[in-house]
Amino acid sequence: MVKGTAAARLPLSDPRRSTLDVCWTFSLARADGSDALAERMTHAALTTIGTHDVPCAQIAEATALACRYVLDYGYARRYRVTLGMDDTRCTVSVTDYGYDQPPDAPATAALHAPPSHVTAELCHELSGHAVDGSRLDGVQVHHALDGAVLVRFRTPLPRSTDSPEPHPAAPDTSRSPSARG
Repeated sequence: MVKGTAAARLPLSDPRRSTLDVCWTFSLARADGSDALAERMTHAALTTIGTHDVPCAQIAEATALACRYVLDYGYARRYRVTLGMDDTRCTVSVTDYGYDQPPDAPATAALHAPPSHVTAELCHELSGHAVDGSRLDGVQVHHALDGAVLVRFRTPLPRSTDSPEPHPAAPDTSRSPSARG
């Protein structure tokens, strides 16, 4: 699914305009092995858009780590993984925000919140992941009062050498012919 970005309102002919702007989201049931499934789905999405295989595997492993944390410390029946990619970066978000929490989640969350060192270990482990020579950055872990959890990180996204670069002045075929950028 291709999305338009509100932050980058550049004309279609502007060479600074991103040639890749993709957001891919999927949700999974809280179940044993769903973190492994999320890892495979992330790897497939990154491979499909043409990034190098090694960074795909490393980003997918980091995604599985984030999923495992949400599974261990979240309470909703489902959670969501979102990959946002542009020409230079991939942002990964794993969360159970927005899904129905059990009625006792706020009390349970307060009693069973992870110790701060567990969250710090996750941040350290994600920050230590190297993707194609660059470390993950922008690592965030949030716990809401209702028990929802969010883990987010970003990483450089190398371009595949075999994917052709479109000409910056190429027409935008994703919109109607009467629309002008």
